Amino acid sequence: MKITFDEKTADKIKAFGDVDLVFDFDHTLSEVNTEVDACAGGISRYRIVAVEKGNVPEVFDASIDSEFGPIYYKDYGSYFFQDEMSTKINPSYNLIELRSTAELLSPNLLIVDFRGKQKAS
Repeated sequence: MKITFDEKTADKIKAFGDVDLVFDFDHTLSEVNTEVDACAGGISRYRIVAVEKGNVPEVFDASIDSEFGPIYYKDYGSYFFQDEMSTKINPSYNLIELRSTAELLSPNLLIVDFRGKQKAS
């Protein structure tokens, strides 16, 4: 699996500096407990989350290749991803779309800085 970022999204990620990235689709890395839609297989929202280098929680046990190195995710989520994914800014709404070669996976991929924060218990 691989994800490629468009220029604007890549610039947002570059601004974090030296971090590890996590593809968090069920709000594991969140300061607020967020309900997850069981009908969507545990997907609440696609998010790329920056964490301190070397501090990826063990629950993120798989990775996707990217120009920023591996992006970690929970292996069971492989079902929801495609082999080739990319991002594109939707200029009408200034949102980041997550796409595969065949479909729009999410109309609003979030880029989140979680460094220095504590996850909800």
